[in-house]
Amino acid sequence: MEQITMADVAKKILGNSKGMQFSEIFEETKKVLYATWRNESSEEISDEDLLVKKQGEMYKLFTIDGRFFRNSDGTWTAIRPKIINKDKE
Repeated sequence: MEQITMADVAKKILGNSKGMQFSEIFEETKKVLYATWRNESSEEISDEDLLVKKQGEMYKLFTIDGRFFRNSDGTWTAIRPKIINKDKE
């Protein structure tokens, strides 16, 4: 059975959205993956600490995975922005 990744879930949640808040994407991702995260984690880690860790992992993933783009308003999208070359204008 193939395991779905956090990036795959986030990409699906973003879909064709032009911008979503990171917290909203994380909350929707959490709904899908929380049980898996909990099962894979030590029983000694609290739910709160687990979520803080996973939120950090997701943010790091967003900054290095080429499928996610941060908009100027701080929201995130999976739509590649158009590059405008001002030298040609």
